Amino acid sequence: MYKDEFGHNRKRVFLGLDHSNYKITLSTICKEEYIEFRVRNNAKILPEEKNRILKRVQASTKYKNINDAYRESVDNEESSGLGIVLIHILLRNSGISNQFFQLMTTDEYTEVIIRIPKQLIPKENQTNIKNLLVREVSSLPPLPPQIQKLILIAKKKDVDWHEISAQVEKDPAITAEILKIANSPLFGAHTPIISVLEGVKRIGLKNLESIFLTLGAKKILNSRYAKQVLVWTHSFKTSMYARFLIEDRKKHLKLLEPAIISALLHDLGRMVLLSLDLSQVNQIRVLRSDDTNEISEWVEEYTLGTTHSEIGHLMAEKWNFPEEILDVIRYHHKPWQCKTRNNILCQIIYLADILANIGRGKGNYSTVEPEVLEYFEITSEKEFRDMQERFKLQFEEHREEYQTLLA
Repeated sequence: MYKDEFGHNRKRVFLGLDHSNYKITLSTICKEEYIEFRVRNNAKILPEEKNRILKRVQASTKYKNINDAYRESVDNEESSGLGIVLIHILLRNSGISNQFFQLMTTDEYTEVIIRIPKQLIPKENQTNIKNLLVREVSSLPPLPPQIQKLILIAKKKDVDWHEISAQVEKDPAITAEILKIANSPLFGAHTPIISVLEGVKRIGLKNLESIFLTLGAKKILNSRYAKQVLVWTHSFKTSMYARFLIEDRKKHLKLLEPAIISALLHDLGRMVLLSLDLSQVNQIRVLRSDDTNEISEWVEEYTLGTTHSEIGHLMAEKWNFPEEILDVIRYHHKPWQCKTRNNILCQIIYLADILANIGRGKGNYSTVEPEVLEYFEITSEKEFRDMQERFKLQFEEHREEYQTLLA
């Protein structure tokens, strides 16, 4: 009856609502331990309707996701009850048990209550996990001595190209990395170079300190943690997209090189976070992306009480990274929280990060902060998609070079 009445006479039903005595109210209450949502109508449900709802709630426990529910329809009445099933799957996959869902009915009304706890993990466990991560960061070794020496030379006011290139050449591994970076599309390389002297000239003295910091961090993290290729791959892609964004919008060209370098390091904290045994935190395991092992920022904050951005900031502070890189690492998901002169740089990396992620099904036009879209003069979803497609094609042109850089 529901399908026939609503499916075939939808327009008449909607027009009739204006003159109906029936209504639905939504109320939200913020309590100390949870947020409560109440949806109420002014009608009593029949016992058979209540039983059908409870059966759907019970049936939802069989399914891992909504696709499973679609394949095995719960009920032929009222759109198969998939709305109720979907609510319970979403709650369960967020670590919220069925006890936070309640159905109430009287002669005057029917009401559904959903309570979303403010903490999925007990405060004590959350603190323990956060402390574990902080201890892990504290245990990281200092940057390699040769890297530290190169950084000191790069900071000297009277340094020249020959002095710094001679010092780089003392370490074959650093020499190879400098040449790979200098010949990469990061710095707009068109003509291959084979000498360290030409390599450091192309990178530029003002960028060398940050490049040395990047090489030092990469060496430590790759030796300490496994499965970091995906993180570095995404970081490089974000770096390239930051370049494309600045050149495309023709804004803040002076931030081009700082954006390229800080984007390489923006996800530093993910590497430590991925070292955590996620089996301890089932809520995170459920919400984790299967293909990238990445966890969304809000899930991290909601469950762990900290984020990869904060962890990365601790790491960067430990290694004395420049302020601009510290701010990008900390605020690349929330640039509006950056109150320093690096706010625009954080916005660039924020948008580049989203654009670089779209190819993996993460993020879209509607997830971008309106203020950021306005700042970069992106006025429509079509313009956003066209820009992302241009960047994608530009990036594909350099795929071979970036794979060499990551080797």
